[in-house]
Amino acid sequence: MPVKILILTVLFVLPLVPTFWAIQDIPRRRFQTRRRKVTWFFVVSLLPCIGALAYLAFARRRTQPMEWQ
Repeated sequence: MPVKILILTVLFVLPLVPTFWAIQDIPRRRFQTRRRKVTWFFVVSLLPCIGALAYLAFARRRTQPMEWQ
């Protein structure tokens, strides 16, 4: 029984890791417009695993990290 719970936990939690990472990464990146940043935030939030993978594959390459002072 504990092995089944562990497997189910991994299957449900593991796909959320890129989502949480993308949600934390989006505010730290410089996008061309604020609208694109907000759009990507909503895509990642509303389509958790697929949106995060799309953000990592397409949008993150085209952005620069913001400079913190």
